[in-house]
Amino acid sequence: MTGDDEDQPEPPSAKVVTALLREARSLSRRADKLSSTAAAADDPTTQHLVAEACTSMEQLVHHLMVLERQVQRARGPAGRRGR
Repeated sequence: MTGDDEDQPEPPSAKVVTALLREARSLSRRADKLSSTAAAADDPTTQHLVAEACTSMEQLVHHLMVLERQVQRARGPAGRRGR
């Protein structure tokens, strides 16, 4: 059997993670606005689906924040060059 480390894909670059996080935060803000609008709708299914979307976006933002920290730690001081 192979080890778990061999099955793990290479983490995305810091630039990719930063772009994903920026977009996920933007979508999260839009989902929050959608939630406010859906609250006025008298449709439990719509409200439930919007709540799930908001929760999923919050989870994605959290995951990407953790991933961003991991990438920054892996880069270490050599990856943070001043200009």
